[in-house]
Amino acid sequence: MDSFSKVITTLIISISIAACGGGDDDDVEGSTLNEIDASKTHQVLAFNDLGMHCADLDYSTFVILPPFNVVHAHVIEKGAEPRILSSLEVDVDYKAVEDADLLSDSINTTSQNQSGVWKTNFWDINPDSGNTYVFDLFGIDPQPDEGLAFGQTMPGILNPYTANDPQAFNHFDPDKMWFAADGIPILPIDDAGEPNPYPLMQVSASNPANGDILASQDVVLPVASEADCQNCHAIGEVGAIRDGVDFVFPEDDTDANSILQAAKINILLLHDAKHPTDLFNQQPVLCAGCHYSVALDLAGTGPAGEQLAHDKMSQVMHGHHGELTDPATGDLLFPTDGTLEETCYQCHPGKTTKCLRGAMGNAGIVCQDCHGGMLAVGNETREPWLDEPRCESCHTGDAVNNLAGDMDTVVNALDVDGNTDGIRLRQAWYEGDLTATPITETGSIFAEDDNQLYRNSLGHGGVACEACHGSTHAIWPIANPDANDNEAAKQLQGYSGTIIECGVCHTSLPLTPDGGPHGMHNVNSSSWNLEHEDFYEDNPNACKACHGLNLEGTVLSRTATDRQLYRDDDGDKISVPKGTPISCTLCHGYPD
Repeated sequence: MDSFSKVITTLIISISIAACGGGDDDDVEGSTLNEIDASKTHQVLAFNDLGMHCADLDYSTFVILPPFNVVHAHVIEKGAEPRILSSLEVDVDYKAVEDADLLSDSINTTSQNQSGVWKTNFWDINPDSGNTYVFDLFGIDPQPDEGLAFGQTMPGILNPYTANDPQAFNHFDPDKMWFAADGIPILPIDDAGEPNPYPLMQVSASNPANGDILASQDVVLPVASEADCQNCHAIGEVGAIRDGVDFVFPEDDTDANSILQAAKINILLLHDAKHPTDLFNQQPVLCAGCHYSVALDLAGTGPAGEQLAHDKMSQVMHGHHGELTDPATGDLLFPTDGTLEETCYQCHPGKTTKCLRGAMGNAGIVCQDCHGGMLAVGNETREPWLDEPRCESCHTGDAVNNLAGDMDTVVNALDVDGNTDGIRLRQAWYEGDLTATPITETGSIFAEDDNQLYRNSLGHGGVACEACHGSTHAIWPIANPDANDNEAAKQLQGYSGTIIECGVCHTSLPLTPDGGPHGMHNVNSSSWNLEHEDFYEDNPNACKACHGLNLEGTVLSRTATDRQLYRDDDGDKISVPKGTPISCTLCHGYPD
């Protein structure tokens, strides 16, 4: 298992091709603004698989999701031809580190309860059964700080709050060439008892022969516990009003946990009243025990037992709730054209923790633009967690070859400065499609691997797409000042955003017009700046693909950071601010 929230495709404002620009020399050490250590022999590229996982804090009533986070990591041996290392060549582990904000000392080494800090009762004894809650729910009995799969643990498992022992990644995937830590049981409460949904782990690669650290990178293990249902099911709310049901009041109406527990019990009472169940007397209840969820199918075997007789979790959650109306007004409780606060953020992380916090969210893209409304997501024809929008659903092509065809058939084509750019779409599905089936265009240079989601796809040099663009829902750059997501990109290249500096992995590069990611030319290279005219003469359309049919620049040719561009062999340069669409006239006239 490696997913706990909806995957969303890579609609970004500055995609990797947008890093056009020049630097000081050809050994790709980077410009003066880039903090790439040219002496490093190795590089770690670590990334969370989803950008936001969810986990319940309390496991005594009913449970939707356990603590289960996933981190993947490549280890790169740098060189003119970088090489991805295997588990036979390098060891990889992780440990907790403090927040990137130097004013904060937040760190999350353990999920155990200790020193007056309560984090969860996941591993606690259920007084009614004498078993741990995790055993009653999942049938296995991991020790505290140990997760559900492969024994993956928190760093503080041996001595919580005092030790921060590095933990090994539990397996290596030879097909993806990445190390995987599946099932880290992290929760959004730090060791001081304070909420922190963006805790950091430091992923390190070491020499197996002597233990020497070769490289490391800090990565966020995002986790939220906001899917608590009390907005509707707390006493007196619309989901706790039904004749013949004795809904419960919280024992203490000033205590947040007491209010939450009462709301969860009321859901069980409501379920028992609507269906022939006795869930109230079967606590703790695992919802996925009857309603199949891909997220909890660790073996990937599909529905079994009671699950075969019931709708899938996503159909129940989205399809059922999407049809509900307010008895007082008759209006849909989750309006089809509602805001995120009125719809998705009623249940998904968003009220406090921002799930959609990356470049797409910054551009005003919302969940429905990619996934459709609740009834579409809950449609019985949709395969939850699998029928997801793909990168090419919106990134349908470039300025020369765009596979979308008639752009008028797609509503909400993305506007740039008030004009439809004709390159990207704002909506990943065709208007009027009640299932919001993602557009699938083949041949786009931004397409994912065949039959693979973004989070499982590989790109340039066999490196994971997420390693360079960021995790699903958290595509770089991240605007949220409370998140730690930008730290990884800053450590790699000196600034936040898509990993675009060749020197992150390469020590030198041949001059190439299209050998980089998505058919890019050399980036941050004076040789390219001074010799690109020859390449234009050979293949003008290759340049126009990103720089525009009129060569005035497009969103695909925007600079990823401030650049110094060489204008001539004498060393004359111009300064180009971040976000500038590179056009011919920055330095000279248009070619004939």
